[in-house]
Amino acid sequence: MFLTSKLFAKHHITGIFSERQGGISPAPFDSLNLGFGLGDSDKNIQHNLKQLCTAAHIPTPHRSEQVHGTEYLLCNGEGMQHCNQADMLITCTAGCSVAVRTADCLPILLIDPQSGIAAAVHAGWRGTAKNIAHIAIQHMKELGANPEYILACLGPAIAAPCFEVDVDTGDKLSLSHPQAHLHIHYKHHKAWVDIRAINILQLQSSGLPSSNIESIELCTSCLSERFFSYRRDGMQSGRQLAIVALPMSL
Repeated sequence: MFLTSKLFAKHHITGIFSERQGGISPAPFDSLNLGFGLGDSDKNIQHNLKQLCTAAHIPTPHRSEQVHGTEYLLCNGEGMQHCNQADMLITCTAGCSVAVRTADCLPILLIDPQSGIAAAVHAGWRGTAKNIAHIAIQHMKELGANPEYILACLGPAIAAPCFEVDVDTGDKLSLSHPQAHLHIHYKHHKAWVDIRAINILQLQSSGLPSSNIESIELCTSCLSERFFSYRRDGMQSGRQLAIVALPMSL
């Protein structure tokens, strides 16, 4: 039903990435769809979310309307689906969890166990081009987090061999970090991008030690039995959730 961050677990933090099996949604959203407004019933999605949270022993997470931007939402209290447009959700509240939806985009979970500040980040190519990982770290710093202590876990996302974009998009991504061009391959007026590697560069440049970064190297587009993929299935793709939960005490 979900993958767990081993790095977070070492610090007694729960960070999970849902897979597509274990829910009740019918085809083509079979079966653990967690995305509203796609054609699946709200009842199915609410049931799936409850099943996931129960299995992972975490509270219902805060979620937002994601728009591939760099706005953030500071969350506290009981988790819910917010109307706010935000691609970063941050919490400083013990017992609170935050989440982002993906279906090829890169989910990034962040936690500073020292200060008790956590974030969930939705890093598609647009967000990556705008340095969303770096911006998330800056917001966490403003709230009291220290990059030297922040842990990051990057979840399943589309891998470079499957992530074909136009040259203009490749050029925009190449400007997001001085070494980003090393992870963009141009051929026949197209570009193939390793969005995971570029976000790792952004995190490292923001002050995170390499030992504090975990990456789950699974391609959502390739693994059709395990993950939803918008690139592969189009509008009929469901959505995964990436969730980080702050414990009641650290």
